[in-house]
Parts: sequence; C-alpha cells; structure tokens
Amino acid sequence: MEAKTNTKPSSLRWAILRQALLRKTRESPDNQSPSAIKRISRKTHQGFNFIPGQVVEDHVNEESNFRDVCICYTLPVDGSPKILVKQRVNKGVDLSDFEVSDRYNVDNTGLVCQWPSEDVLAYFCLSHADMFRSKRVIELGSGYGLAGLVIAATTEALEVVISDGNPVVVDYIQHSIDANSTAFGNTKVKTVTLHWDEEVTYNISNTFDVIVASDCKWMCHLTAPFLRSSTMPLLVPSNSC
Repeated sequence: MEAKTNTKPSSLRWAILRQALLRKTRESPDNQSPSAIKRISRKTHQGFNFIPGQVVEDHVNEESNFRDVCICYTLPVDGSPKILVKQRVNKGVDLSDFEVSDRYNVDNTGLVCQWPSEDVLAYFCLSHADMFRSKRVIELGSGYGLAGLVIAATTEALEVVISDGNPVVVDYIQHSIDANSTAFGNTKVKTVTLHWDEEVTYNISNTFDVIVASDCKWMCHLTAPFLRSSTMPLLVPSNSC
C-alpha cells in the first residue's frame, strides 16, 4: 500500500516541474516521494495502447538541444499502415518553453508528452472513418497531432488541419506531416497555430464540416474561449463537432 503524505498538492506539482527542469534529480525532496508525485500528476499512465507504437529514432535536436524521438504507430486496420510522429522525450521542457508560453499566453501541455486522450481520440476516428470521408476536418488543441494524422491517412477526408496554440508544438506537427506525406493520398494536410483567445482568421472561418478535440477543457477558464472563438466560427453552418 502506498504510504500517505501530508505534502500539499501544490508542492507536489512544483516537484513535477522541478524534475522536468532539472532532468530528474537523484533524490526527491522531503515528503515528496516518487509515488506521491505520480499520484498528483495529471498523466497517470502511459496510455491505453489502442494504437501500438515504438520508437524508431532517438536523437538530440541540434537547434533546441532536446532529445527528440520519432514514434512509428502501426494502425490496426487492413494493411497495417504506419504513421510517424515526431515529438520530444517525455518531460522534455525547459525555461525557453515557458518563455514561449508567456509570450503567446498558451500552456505547454501539448509539448510535455503524448497524452492518453489523444490515443483514444485517434482510435475513435480510425473506427469511425465514414464520418470523415470527403469532409473538411480540423483538430483543435492537438498536441503532437496523432488523431489528425490518423484521420488524414485512413479516412479519405478532403482536408485535415491539425492545430495547436503553441507554435513550438506546431513545428513538431509540421515535421510529422512532412514525414507522412506519402500516406495521405489526395487528402490535403496542414498545420496552423490557433489561439482560442484570438479571433479566427478569415481564411479558415466557416470552413470545416467536422471538429475533433480531446482533453481540451481541463482548465475551466478555457471553456468559454474554446467554444466562443474556435468551435462556432470554424464550422460550416449546420455542421457539427
């Protein structure tokens, strides 16, 4: 049984941040055991493995000095097509990322890791391909964009736009789009930086038939901007998300 701790949740969250910045210290602070930190973390496990993936490339990004990985996902459909997703090694954030976060008023959750909810959304989209066929689709708050890439590769969608508010994340998405360009067939695929607190630009307003998103409302203050500035202006009249 896990030992109880009297440490406040806020202190444990600071410990998580400290570990990310210092690339994990050998010893945890007093009363902040690894099990306690794991308990308070929003990411409680590695995912559901609906779409199996394995690391096929692991290297240091010369521009950022981070370790990047390329994960190859094998899609559980006929032919077992593969999707490559470029991302950082889990917890690979530093002070420069927080500077970007402050500058653009966005968080770094999409940069930290591939969240389990993205795995679930990708599998759902894979299992309901008909709802995307010949449609224009946008993924909001995509993180590394697994779901959008899966839609683009397997559903014969007309167009897929994979968006996030963090421009660093968007750069990673573009790398993944380039790596999978031959898998998309006639589907147009691109990525955009979309900030929910800003007005939607004219060139993508009233454009999309389907909107997909996962785990985008984990902070209550983002709910109104998410609905007001993104969902309604993006949809073609009479379509849904």
